[in-house]
Amino acid sequence: MKHILIITILAASAFVAQADDKPLTEKARDAADTVVEKTKEVARDTKDFVVDATRDARRTTREYWNKTKAYVSDEMPVYHEGASATLASLAKEIAEVKAQTPGADPVYFRTRLQALDEQHEYLTKRLAVLSPEQLKERSSGPRYDFDQGVSDLEQAIDQAKDGVRIVSKNAQKQP
Repeated sequence: MKHILIITILAASAFVAQADDKPLTEKARDAADTVVEKTKEVARDTKDFVVDATRDARRTTREYWNKTKAYVSDEMPVYHEGASATLASLAKEIAEVKAQTPGADPVYFRTRLQALDEQHEYLTKRLAVLSPEQLKERSSGPRYDFDQGVSDLEQAIDQAKDGVRIVSKNAQKQP
């Protein structure tokens, strides 16, 4: 970041040197405006980088369903126990998202949170009726649908977490 700031100052100085037909005070003001704009641009880029890094770290800390041992198992007790633990973990994440959501959230966001609950409830019911025969069929059928549903729910929770950040930011701006 220091390098970018130094480059910005040097670029501003070059602009001042090229503008020989302007008075010195105007040259200095133009250079200062350029430095301020470039500094703001660098700050925005840095903020976006930090937010992206935080989001990536959060996503890597969760043990995604398709990376668990239960996901690859054909044994009903192992699969069922792992899927139940994953669904319980996702339920906690949904509760955390709800807890972080400001009270004045927009209707569309409440609908998104409700959809997370409904999707979780649906997956819980689907897991309960999954038979040992269906468990053996990985590439289609109920097991495949369940696995895809869990992955979809994980992505939806990540989107909701990003949405909470935006909704919270907007709520702070309103009087």
